[in-house]
Amino acid sequence: MICATKTTTDSRMSFMPLKQAKWFKRPADQWLKYIIAIHFSPEYGSAYWLNKAKELGIDPIRDINTIEDLIIFGPMQEDDLRRYPVEHFIPKAFFDFKLDMILGETSGTTGKPKVTAYKFDEFYATFVDYFRYVAEVRNFNKGGNWLWVGPSGPHIIGKAVGHVARRMGSMDPFSVDFDPRWAKRLRPGSMSAQRYLEHVKTQAIDILKTQNIEVIFTTPVVLKELTLSMSETDRLRIKGVHYGGMPVNKDDFRMFKKEYFPNAVHISGYGNTLFGLCLEIEESENLDLDYFPPGPRMILQVVSTQDGTTPSKNRLLQHVDYGEKGQVVFHRLDESFFIPNMFERDEAIRIKPTKLVKSLGIELDGARNPRLLNGIDKTVKTGLY
Repeated sequence: MICATKTTTDSRMSFMPLKQAKWFKRPADQWLKYIIAIHFSPEYGSAYWLNKAKELGIDPIRDINTIEDLIIFGPMQEDDLRRYPVEHFIPKAFFDFKLDMILGETSGTTGKPKVTAYKFDEFYATFVDYFRYVAEVRNFNKGGNWLWVGPSGPHIIGKAVGHVARRMGSMDPFSVDFDPRWAKRLRPGSMSAQRYLEHVKTQAIDILKTQNIEVIFTTPVVLKELTLSMSETDRLRIKGVHYGGMPVNKDDFRMFKKEYFPNAVHISGYGNTLFGLCLEIEESENLDLDYFPPGPRMILQVVSTQDGTTPSKNRLLQHVDYGEKGQVVFHRLDESFFIPNMFERDEAIRIKPTKLVKSLGIELDGARNPRLLNGIDKTVKTGLY
């Protein structure tokens, strides 16, 4: 029988450290078996995956023992996350605890937005305490005022930022809200796109000029615009920069670190609403951006693009060697949501965890310098987020 434990969303509580999360440091295959047992329980499982097992004629509880066995599902049907109600994916075991669920929607970069949910303990460990865990290692600013420039909701990043700031000893962040879905509809370089960006930037600069801001959290595109209007004094008092929403390229990263915000600790994030957050755990001498997921609830793989970028069952086993580039594939193994074999729009270099990364209990593969796949970067709209 699946036992669902109620959590609490009271932000005044002292939450357990990431390393005490039930999935942290668990062997990946062991955690996978646990998640499969939940989602494919005939009585308590999720309707979508029970129907999928019947459709494929498989018994996942019997047939899936390792991450490699996930191939029997084939590529995740991305449109199914747009087509069905969110309850279709949540195990029935947690239906009585929906008050503790955090909903998130994607920004619609590849089409109609997709929807997901997290139990609050999953949300907190994945998006909040993982940052705190890495921030302590990196000596990221504590207690300083934050400025967040980005979407509030329904994107998960906007729901997490207040918790993250408070977890770092700060008060609720100063915020400038924008709608990334609307920004994506504006033709790049058009007057309307420039006016919208100017509207966002003007609000942010006003906060930076009137408030004692020490930490900036925003997307690389927005940050680049802000630097053009910030005084040197304002830039030099920034002690922390956190990047999210979209990957930052190496050239911009070098400029932000060395020229614009030399007094800040810079931590970049890579991930999305559906899967969670990978973080840049240690600085690279070459300013490479190396990201690692807090496995085993989030597993990242890099597969070959030799046969193209169309998702296929065969490609799921075509893992590139360490140091080689390929397409990113994510697996999400949460009690609330199970998403295997999702081909992402990004390419990256497969990397091993370093000695420092392993010392933190993170032992799964990471991704270096993710960016939009060649070809898809001409068709995908990213805008401000």
